[in-house]
Amino acid sequence: MRIIDSHTHINAEQLYKDRIEVIERAKQAGVTQVINNGDSFESLEVIGKLAEEFPSFCYSALGIFPGEGTDDVDADIIKLKSIIKKTKNVVAIGEVGLDYYWEKDADKKEKQKILFKKQIQLAEELELPLIIHSREADADTLNILVNSKFKGNVILHCYGGSFQMANRYLRHNKNVYFGIGGVLTFKNAKKLVEVVQKVDAAHFVLETDAPYLSPVPYRGVRNEPAYIIKTLEKMAELLNRDKEELAEEIYQRSLKVYNIYE
Repeated sequence: MRIIDSHTHINAEQLYKDRIEVIERAKQAGVTQVINNGDSFESLEVIGKLAEEFPSFCYSALGIFPGEGTDDVDADIIKLKSIIKKTKNVVAIGEVGLDYYWEKDADKKEKQKILFKKQIQLAEELELPLIIHSREADADTLNILVNSKFKGNVILHCYGGSFQMANRYLRHNKNVYFGIGGVLTFKNAKKLVEVVQKVDAAHFVLETDAPYLSPVPYRGVRNEPAYIIKTLEKMAELLNRDKEELAEEIYQRSLKVYNIYE
């Protein structure tokens, strides 16, 4: 079995300190590559170190998380571009987007939108996929994407929207993929279960978002890439599919989505 954890954070302190053991457990579970996603500028440096230390396993998605960065968005983008040029195994711009769960101030929301738009332009310029964080901001996220006319691969990390919203994304861009993680195993994941059962499975990639969002039966403990198998098993159950066959399909899709070469 081969699996790519398309969204994780081995760069986070909780995992980085145990990275050798974490990566060994992931490999034993069938994980062949991970994509570490950036948020703050500090995280990008650690992601670069991981790509240098584990070049055949750790890939890099570099971006500025909503609410991060400075008041000078243009300077932040210049700095981000410089870091991307120096970082090994960069396969996407991420994670970027909008987060209205934590931010209620209208002016700060507007800054998030500006930063998001600039990073969409950067993904277009560099011809890289876009990994999007959207929390309680589906309408604005979709509108910005549509207006940007971005036609590259878009991955909606930890997708939490409805089946209807998923269809709206796909109507505007057939290159949209939904990151499915441990939330799928939760008892209250009715919306996500509906998405998995009704959206064409050709639009799914697997992720953990480790060290966060541990799947059942690991809820309450630190998540890590090895636990992605629990999400795969739940997806196979919901789709009435053989998990080995499903894993290989998603593996091959993930290689293409992120332009990773075996």
